[in-house]
Amino acid sequence: MPLHLIFIHGGILSGLITVAMLFIIIKGPRIMLQDYPKEIQDMVPPKSKEEKKATWIYGAPFLMVAIGGPALLGWHYLQASNLNFVSLFVYVYGLLLVFNVYDLIILDWLLFCTITPRFVVIPGTEGSKGYKNYRFHFVGFLKGFLYTLVMALVISSLLIALQSIL
Repeated sequence: MPLHLIFIHGGILSGLITVAMLFIIIKGPRIMLQDYPKEIQDMVPPKSKEEKKATWIYGAPFLMVAIGGPALLGWHYLQASNLNFVSLFVYVYGLLLVFNVYDLIILDWLLFCTITPRFVVIPGTEGSKGYKNYRFHFVGFLKGFLYTLVMALVISSLLIALQSIL
């Protein structure tokens, strides 16, 4: 399996997921309140009904890209290369790992923790130490290994099953 494809396709996927994620945060950072460090969450009231609804409305396109992207890329690669399950799984897992690493280094540590632009700061939490909590994001990165493993197993299994039906 050519590793350069995993990095190229994983980079494209990371860009698409970033656009979807930034759209949500720019629309209103409280929509992603559940993904902020606890010390920030504790400084503001819980999400309103409208914010909970917005989480689903804006989260759906994000999930479509985050799950649909690897599935579509996996399907394309499966059809083009006639892969077995293990090779397909490695490809899909690789795509998701590229995003997991990108998310930690670029989005979490660089953008959120180091630069901390105004659009990621929830009103009323300005200056919180939670915005500089690198450990919180590293723990999320480690959890991401498990999430991406499960996602890759599910996506790869479904694609192999779909291929056998068609």
